[in-house]
Amino acid sequence: MSKATGLAAFTRKGAVVDQEGKGGDDVPHPVRERGRGKGDVVALTVRLTRSEWERVHQLAVSEGVSIQALAVEGLSKVFVEKGLPKLGN
Repeated sequence: MSKATGLAAFTRKGAVVDQEGKGGDDVPHPVRERGRGKGDVVALTVRLTRSEWERVHQLAVSEGVSIQALAVEGLSKVFVEKGLPKLGN
C-alpha cells in the first residue's frame, strides 16, 4: 500500500504527516475523542436567505415563541404526517 502525503494523509485513519510532509502509519499518535454532538442536546444549523429569516423571525415574534420552537413544531408535524412519533417531550 502506498503512503499518502500532504492533505491526503489526513483522510486515512491512523495516517500521520511529519514536519517534512512525508506521510506514514508507523508514527504513534493520540486518538482524539469526538467533542461535538455527544451530549443530550445537539446544535443544528439551518441556512436561510435574509428574506426567509426575516419571515421566520416575524412569525416567531408574532406567535411569541422562539425560532427553535417553530422548527420543532414544524418537524413534528412532518413526522406525524408520515405516521411517526412527533418530536419533543
